[in-house]
Amino acid sequence: MRALLAPIALLFAAAMPSLAFSEEGVDGARFEAYLDGLVKAQFHDYKLAGMTFVLVQGAQVTLAKGYGLADIASNEPVDPNRHLFRPGSVSKLFTWTAVMQLVEQGRLDLNADVGQYVDQFEIPNEFNQPLTLRHIMTHAPGLEDAAAGILFKESADDLIPLADSLGANVPTQVRAPGTHASYSNWATALAGLIVANISGQSFESYVRDHILTPLQMPNATFDEPLPAHLAPNMATGYLNKQGTLAATGFEFIKNFGPAGALSAASADMGNFIIAHLNDGRFQQTQILNPATTRLMHQNLFSHHEAVTAMAHGFWEKWRNGQRFVGHGGDTIAFHSELVLDPENDLGFYLSFNAPDGARARAAIVDGIIDYFYPEPPKRYSFDPIEGSAERIAQVVGAYRMNRRSYTKLEGIVALGGDIPITPAGEGAIYLPSANGGSKFFEVEPFVFDQVGGQRRLVFTANADGQIAHLLLAATPVIVADKVGALESAANHQLILGLALLASLFVIINTIRNRKDGITGVARRGRRLVTSAAVSNLVFIVGLGAIVAGVDMQRVVYDYPPAGLPFILIFPLLSLFFTLGSLYYLWPVWQSTECSRWASIRYSFVTILFVLYLAILNYWHLIGWNY
Repeated sequence: MRALLAPIALLFAAAMPSLAFSEEGVDGARFEAYLDGLVKAQFHDYKLAGMTFVLVQGAQVTLAKGYGLADIASNEPVDPNRHLFRPGSVSKLFTWTAVMQLVEQGRLDLNADVGQYVDQFEIPNEFNQPLTLRHIMTHAPGLEDAAAGILFKESADDLIPLADSLGANVPTQVRAPGTHASYSNWATALAGLIVANISGQSFESYVRDHILTPLQMPNATFDEPLPAHLAPNMATGYLNKQGTLAATGFEFIKNFGPAGALSAASADMGNFIIAHLNDGRFQQTQILNPATTRLMHQNLFSHHEAVTAMAHGFWEKWRNGQRFVGHGGDTIAFHSELVLDPENDLGFYLSFNAPDGARARAAIVDGIIDYFYPEPPKRYSFDPIEGSAERIAQVVGAYRMNRRSYTKLEGIVALGGDIPITPAGEGAIYLPSANGGSKFFEVEPFVFDQVGGQRRLVFTANADGQIAHLLLAATPVIVADKVGALESAANHQLILGLALLASLFVIINTIRNRKDGITGVARRGRRLVTSAAVSNLVFIVGLGAIVAGVDMQRVVYDYPPAGLPFILIFPLLSLFFTLGSLYYLWPVWQSTECSRWASIRYSFVTILFVLYLAILNYWHLIGWNY
């Protein structure tokens, strides 16, 4: 149905030429009618509860509107002036605004070692290079990422001071700062701690006094639990449970608050947009100097000239030939986005309170941009450029996102599969996706544009000149690193599968031959390899059962999952028994009780189990690494 409704909405937009930048301003009624149709299509296609929205042009809110329900049980419609939604990482824009206020006062330096601003714990410095606010603001501090069990809490009883939370969860620095961006909630929260340390106020109090109150945002707060006067205004967040929306409790994020703890009504968010579109000014109040405000929207870090950049905390976005800056945000239940066009004084914000909002959000954002900035369809040349075949041969392979844990079990999510880049005919490559995948044609060396779309892929080389990185042009805060055969998730899955089959074979064979009367080395070797096989089988089946029984929407709260600490005993048992099998490898070959074929089988299984354990160790499954 979406395939039918979306073109209709776009035709409606084409029939009504954009008035966004005329002297008369935005035609609010006409845009509202368009938005109503666009939102209706998303509510038809996805399981949604409510959406809150605000559109700003210049110094005025043009439209603030709610769609659907803030609470299903009470059938309460969304009120954009009252109901608080969770902007998630859009909150970071308030953190960066606070940082820049202190920068323009001369109290913070974007290029100084942040260690001088933090005395509560030691700042990661694995590469003997200072970590700066410039690195943090562009998500390039070189840190691994983690979320499970630390980012969200279900109870106010689990909240601790920001410095204690950050100090207890210091990530490992896995690359030199400024090398590549990799999104970091921990680093953003660190910036908020720096604001608190320098200002002498709590982060929440600082933002309230220096941003929310001056911008007349009474229905916005970083405080958790919510203040008593705001708690009744909180929209209910929902999870998708077996095809129905189930209410979830308040998502406490205070332990990493500067990274995403804001609760706000969309009308209040409109005032924040106004300040950023008007050189830091809202009505008679100046929260940033004009030069500082403009600087925040300027690019600060980019991996390549053909991809979007990180501004000063804002993400750059290009669509229909137009540049925007903004930020998206996701909690478990809420999904939001803020988009600014500083050049034309236009901005908007939206937020959903149900999981499908993550998908509906993209359609709404693109639809709004298409309305104000229509672009004729692209004409593609399908003639490959010179040397394309050789370059495609270099880029083909598997790539893995660099936003993950490198030292903890949580990083096992990457075992689910790498990003495969495959040839797709002359001059083209293919990128699979949940929506069926896309074909990309090379438009300049190592730069590939999506056929029929606006996505772009760029491949870059390492110091040795070998293609080593995939850049997703629309996502400036993540890089995908090329992985070789030894690290390939597909190859690891294959070996784990073979180890499971071999374990089954060994156990069955031992049961069948339990009365064959072998003694000595052969008997001891068989006992060891059988014990390893049992350990492998119990672990793989047990881990599979745990994963199958885990509610993935709750794993950020309930971590480690029940049963995981116990099941992690079995890789250690397998390690012990496999080392014993290795010890008996040569004696088994010398034993007169073992046929050549039996010795070959024993050797194959033992070596396979060694590879299996090497892979478990690679994914931090040997020991309790959570």
